[in-house]
Amino acid sequence: MDTIDPRTFRPARTNPVRSDPPGSVTEMPSPREIHHVHIFSDVKRDEMAEFYQWLFNGEVTRRNPGGLTFITYDDHDHRVVIIPKESWGTKPERPVGVSHLAFAYSSLGELLFIYKRMKERRYKPPYTVNHGNSTSFYYEDPDGNTVETMIDNYTPLETQGYKRHYQWSEHFGAMNEAEFDADKMLALYESGVPDTTLIDREEVRQMVSEGRL
Repeated sequence: MDTIDPRTFRPARTNPVRSDPPGSVTEMPSPREIHHVHIFSDVKRDEMAEFYQWLFNGEVTRRNPGGLTFITYDDHDHRVVIIPKESWGTKPERPVGVSHLAFAYSSLGELLFIYKRMKERRYKPPYTVNHGNSTSFYYEDPDGNTVETMIDNYTPLETQGYKRHYQWSEHFGAMNEAEFDADKMLALYESGVPDTTLIDREEVRQMVSEGRL
């Protein structure tokens, strides 16, 4: 039986995203991306690992003795880690701290495909809304943590301007006016209504008021 020599997986040289010579960094840098999330779990840790593999179309890169599970969905070594915490119990009713995890996708079509597949596994989002700058589907994982799958409705600078100046202005209206029915959204999308219409908050508000969405 062939065995794998771990040493063959050590790269010959390092390869950082960028190399900055001494003195070239002169201002406080901002993060390049949100890299990964650690999630503590107790009795449902196996269900948690399965949930995130399914939600992200991911895979386990490593499961250590004791249950520490590393999950990835791209070329990074891990994006989510499920960390066993024996006898910690479950989430209290009114926890403080991180309220939810948000993961951005590229299109409404991707969000709706995820919705269909998650619904098949009986995970239906309790909250779906067009924020104006984004369109979001919120799920709950087996431990009760909220996970948002979302797309930006505009370019990054446009969404930033929207957030700064328009969202929650007197012209924006109430946020719940654009809470939509996910099944109706899916039906409209599959019937051929353009995604550019279905992610337009003003169009969504109108369709919701008419009962179409």
